[in-house]
Amino acid sequence: MDYVSTPQLVIAFVGIFAISWVFSIFGRGGGEFKLPLLLSIVALPFTDIKIVSVFLILVQGVVMMLVYSKKHRLTDWPVAAFLAGVVGVASFMGGYFSYLVPPVYLKGLFAAVLLVSAVKMGLGKGTPAGRARFGVWHRMLPGNAAQEYDVNFAYLVVPILLVGFIAGMLGISGCGLIIPLCIVLGGMPIRIAIGTNTLLLITSTASSFTGHVIKGTFRWELALILAVAAVVGAFLGSRQHTTISERNIKRGFILILVIAAIWMVIKMFK
Repeated sequence: MDYVSTPQLVIAFVGIFAISWVFSIFGRGGGEFKLPLLLSIVALPFTDIKIVSVFLILVQGVVMMLVYSKKHRLTDWPVAAFLAGVVGVASFMGGYFSYLVPPVYLKGLFAAVLLVSAVKMGLGKGTPAGRARFGVWHRMLPGNAAQEYDVNFAYLVVPILLVGFIAGMLGISGCGLIIPLCIVLGGMPIRIAIGTNTLLLITSTASSFTGHVIKGTFRWELALILAVAAVVGAFLGSRQHTTISERNIKRGFILILVIAAIWMVIKMFK
């Protein structure tokens, strides 16, 4: 691979491992960090780097889904399947049409919404999902009797469509916004939102990856090497999730949203 030296590859490997580990604790792919990291290290066009980044998030998502659903029992499959369909269509369209919109505008919009989501989560402001309201689905998680809640689809579907489309264009999973939307607008408990989102992450990135590959070049050698780091990091981070209190999960999630927004702004013009 003449576009990356051995020292650069080692740095990228360690960086992808660390990002995958930390973000898997919160059920996220970390695309807003993976993408800038690879852009800073690897001498490839932005479009090629995006495809590698999406692939790494996809691999990480598969590992997270297995741990969160099988070990933690935090995946609400009917809700996940419905939202995955919404995200999948939007992400594919975003990936396919990504070459028509300058990345700087998408990064700015994404950063702004990340900050708004962080503020709303920090203030505890959300949309109550009263059981009698239109578009509300009462849920009880199988195998987890303590988790009974209502999810408000009336306020959730359109924003998730928009997020999926923008994320597909940027080459990231969009989890940084999908999870807060599920909590703030949908009324989902944070742990279930994180566990359920793993299927959405896979659907989003698989669709986005397909859309990008049709139009771009997949650097499979680099992707497969870095995928090893993503898999190991995802496994360790996912298993660590239940050892952390819900309060600290929320605090960590808000911190990541803010850092991701700042980094996205910094990278807008680079």
